[in-house]
Amino acid sequence: MNTTTETRSLTVGGVAIPLDPPRPPKKPHRLLWIDTETTGIGRTNAKLLEIGMIVTSMDGATEHDRFVCPVRPDKISLYDLDPKVLRMHLDNGLLEEVMDIDPDAAGYRKTALNLSEFLNDQAAQYELHPAGTNVDYDIDLLTNQLAGYIHPDYLRELTNHRKLDLSTFRLADTALGVNPYKGHAGTHRVTDCITRDRNDYATYLDLLRTAREEPES
Repeated sequence: MNTTTETRSLTVGGVAIPLDPPRPPKKPHRLLWIDTETTGIGRTNAKLLEIGMIVTSMDGATEHDRFVCPVRPDKISLYDLDPKVLRMHLDNGLLEEVMDIDPDAAGYRKTALNLSEFLNDQAAQYELHPAGTNVDYDIDLLTNQLAGYIHPDYLRELTNHRKLDLSTFRLADTALGVNPYKGHAGTHRVTDCITRDRNDYATYLDLLRTAREEPES
């Protein structure tokens, strides 16, 4: 039996070019935790006040790089803020921080450029899966608010279509009569929210791991 593997090639200018060239190694999969703080809850008209993105291992335990920054909207009025949101971001210091920063250093244009640089760098290294709470909301908001300064589909093009949304786990808990939102008040700052999500995710993974390791009766 002839077991020789034939390599197909195409000759161009006297040079043989393999038709089945070696493929580059696959990029490792990572979670891209996303959270935003805003002036309201609208997907199209709420304005950005803070962006947080943290890249971790698929189990959420090992942190790699992060992008965290306050954002000063190009135009903002007190009338843009829902009263509850205004009170919340006065209490946690975010509004004061946003108002004190240089608009040129943290406005939409500069934020979009910095975010694009971060995401392109991470996407070149990893297969990124968006993760968080109601993660499609954050993606839509980032897309809509920064559309004037960056390609409108930049975030979806640089990330995998498979996402991790903690709301799925929490709704399952609700179906089982468990309150998954107990103790979720927090400070409503992006790093705090992402830490909460990663901790919840670790808890759910422990439950799944235990269920899989239990011997069959």
